[in-house]
Amino acid sequence: GYAILNANYLKDVLKEHYSILYSNGNGRVAHECIVDFRPFKAHGVEVGDVAKRLMDYGFHAPTVSFPVAGTLMIEPTESESKEEIDRFAEALISIKREID
Repeated sequence: GYAILNANYLKDVLKEHYSILYSNGNGRVAHECIVDFRPFKAHGVEVGDVAKRLMDYGFHAPTVSFPVAGTLMIEPTESESKEEIDRFAEALISIKREID
């Protein structure tokens, strides 16, 4: 239930800033949101750099490069509050601004 809602909420917030992989025909994801960082490699930014930068915002990086190399697989749990998901999304949006 809530894990799927949380993942889709996060996808909707981030889709203006990042490519999100594996959504269905309705544009929905399962319980995880896979964010693609491969396009930034051409600019010298690797997914590991983003993972390390998330630590500066107080977040442990989500799963790196699984199931797709160069991505983060974000799995918000049922217990994540909207405020915490928003804080995480804002960190990723801020990192995207730095990449740009």
